[in-house]
Amino acid sequence: MKVKIIKYGLISLAAVLLSSGLTARLQTPIGDDVDAMELRSIVVEGWEKQPWEATTYPPPPLSKVEVNLVTGKPKNLGFDKSDVKSMGLRFSFVYPGYNKVTLTPPKDKIVERPIGQLDKDNKPIVRKIRGIELPGKVKAVSVWVLGRANEYTLEGWIEDWTGDTHIYHFGSLDFVGWRPLTIQIPESVPQDIDSYPQTKTLVFKKFVIRSTPETSMEPVVLFFDSLKVLTDMYDVYFDGADLDFDAKDREYKERLKKYADQLRKYSSAGNK
Repeated sequence: MKVKIIKYGLISLAAVLLSSGLTARLQTPIGDDVDAMELRSIVVEGWEKQPWEATTYPPPPLSKVEVNLVTGKPKNLGFDKSDVKSMGLRFSFVYPGYNKVTLTPPKDKIVERPIGQLDKDNKPIVRKIRGIELPGKVKAVSVWVLGRANEYTLEGWIEDWTGDTHIYHFGSLDFVGWRPLTIQIPESVPQDIDSYPQTKTLVFKKFVIRSTPETSMEPVVLFFDSLKVLTDMYDVYFDGADLDFDAKDREYKERLKKYADQLRKYSSAGNK
């Protein structure tokens, strides 16, 4: 597995929308019947039901960490009545250094992905990835963070369909109040193939919060809300796409369609 590190500062989803476009690579003989782009803003994690798992390095007793769901959210998200809670994080370290806190989705958040190989029984081998599946072809990822001017930085770890992990820098957490932090996903990150269905989704695996030896040692409290993607939900349709090889082929396509329809509903409602 390769790990790629890409640094990005604070940008807006609107800036991403204006700066780049995404077109379908798969061409059909008679052309597409709709525009080859369907951009949507979709909340993939609102932290309404359960918090993520938090771990520290160095581990206890050289550190302490707590995570919880609390009532409250950014005022900018006030339009969304279903968004009630946020995830709270409190941690501290005994000694200065290159300390880190890792936030990982719950253990039941599993994405199954065939790796293109067969087992001894001639069945496809499926790799299970712990994380949040990001729908469509993602152009940007954002998260709301409530900071208290602590000298830490925030990273997001994202895996593509080939198994490579990309590390993106959301930026510094040295600010006060709620702030949206955003990263742009480069077009070089593989998210599609030249066959149908084109889209190969990304998986958000974890947040990593880091300090430096100069970071002060007071206890840190942070809050997270509304992990969101700006994504292209378009997938080319062609005459004959509804023909099924067998029940398994039909089930696979129906699952993809159901997932896409569900996400469109979430994006219209403004929350998941």
